[in-house]
Amino acid sequence: MAPSPARPVVVTGIGVIAPTGVGRVPFWDAVREGRSALGALTRFDASGFPSRVAGQVPNHGWAHRLEARVRRTSGPATQLLLVAGLLALEDAGVDPTAVAPERRGVQVGTALGGWRTAEEQMDVLRARGPRRVNPFLANGAPPYSPGAALATLVGAEGMQTSFTSGCPASLQAIAHGAAAVARDELDLCLVGGVERPLAEIVIAGMGRTHELYGGHDDPAVASCPFDARHAGMVLSEGACVLVLESLAGAMARGARPLARVLGAADSCDARGLYGPGDGSAGARAVLTALGRAGRAPDDVGWVCAHANASPAFDLKEAMVLRRTFGARAARLPVSSIKGVLGHALGASGALQTATAALALARGTLPPTANLVRPAEGCELGHVIGEARPARAGVAVVTSYGYGGVNSCLVLGEV
Repeated sequence: MAPSPARPVVVTGIGVIAPTGVGRVPFWDAVREGRSALGALTRFDASGFPSRVAGQVPNHGWAHRLEARVRRTSGPATQLLLVAGLLALEDAGVDPTAVAPERRGVQVGTALGGWRTAEEQMDVLRARGPRRVNPFLANGAPPYSPGAALATLVGAEGMQTSFTSGCPASLQAIAHGAAAVARDELDLCLVGGVERPLAEIVIAGMGRTHELYGGHDDPAVASCPFDARHAGMVLSEGACVLVLESLAGAMARGARPLARVLGAADSCDARGLYGPGDGSAGARAVLTALGRAGRAPDDVGWVCAHANASPAFDLKEAMVLRRTFGARAARLPVSSIKGVLGHALGASGALQTATAALALARGTLPPTANLVRPAEGCELGHVIGEARPARAGVAVVTSYGYGGVNSCLVLGEV
């Protein structure tokens, strides 16, 4: 018997808690306007640290949505994801209990999970002894905790997977969830990522390897993707969850899909943890994803780029896009949202995917905040200054991580 054709998969809801605030509206407004949400790092006394700028989520306006028991027995990273999941379901207008439990799934990506929670409990251990350590540490520190908690919250008895591949983790989670819906394994899948990396050990360690922005001037212009002034990443925290459904299922319940997931692919440079590669493996991932989507490079109308203001990663992005699109890369619209948000590591792919879905639905391409003059080697068809009205048709979302991981997701208008 021939295999059944893949079902079209669409994004029907987006939930965001980011430095821009709570919800997709303030998120999209800030990204569309190129308005930075970065500020001074206040999660701890950063006066002696190499980087003192960060993207921090608001401390109020979201945790109250969770039951007191959940707040007491889970860590902040898990709580961020849970509320983002609730916001996504509300945005999609879907009641998960209307779907059979075994047809509900959860796919989540994170690079560090609850490192900050573990660090805090290590301080408790050293200061007050082992009997004072939080007995619910396993609910907040491991990278699998947020996804497991989200599955419990929505009663998802179908496939539940946690990806910990670094920065591309949530993009891979989205691709995995979309594939499950496409092959009729799931009818509803919550996909996305969460990150809370503003821990002292993380800032200190990445500062030692000179990966972080070390200036102490205006935080709003600290993250400059692709720009000649780019001087390192600005870490940020947040969570983003998207609701995936089959197109037929979404239309049957009267939903208004934002975008369609067309294809995805991964590759690896295989040149060590920090080896940047020459862009060839990354280009292969983009081309493979386009092939699986049934699209050609000339069909792409916009790239939502990983570019995180690290000179090495910005240059790698440019090399990948030139290898993929050839001479057209010089005029193909390209944007990075990290001038607004900073780099949320494993959650960044989900935040980019949310941006791409909204850009396709709104017919608007957001600019790269803080990009004035492209760095040498990073000359592309950048969207600079202000948002550009355009029907992209097809958007490519890229993500690159340590160890040479390359991930690509292709979205299309519905």
